[in-house]
Amino acid sequence: MDLNNLKLFQMAMTKMDWASARQKVLSQNVANADTPDYKERDLKPLNFKQALRETAPVHVARTDPRHVQGTIPEQQRFNGKREQRTFEESPDGNKVVVEEQMQKVGDTRSDYATAVTLMQAQMRMFKTAINKGGG
Repeated sequence: MDLNNLKLFQMAMTKMDWASARQKVLSQNVANADTPDYKERDLKPLNFKQALRETAPVHVARTDPRHVQGTIPEQQRFNGKREQRTFEESPDGNKVVVEEQMQKVGDTRSDYATAVTLMQAQMRMFKTAINKGGG
């Protein structure tokens, strides 16, 4: 079985690749915090919602008539995160705010860890299925 053919693994790997590339860009921003006329850079956000839309929906299988029909709970609406643009600029034209960059680094680290956790959970499910299926 090729795990790369599984959508969950593909999405998690894409997220991890994006997070790695973003960490590199953010570290360049921090390294150039004192470079005159340097403007911060960032990657375009990865649209995870769009990636989910492109995958086929997963339906719950009822293998016994006594199973309860599954329902999907109503999604709660949360206020979207507002992106804050920095308007600070040093006298030498540098637009890097180190505190903002470090916040982005932490957010990206969290995104990476979430993708790793998803992959680990999927692997545990495979191991459980393999161990229980033999007997």
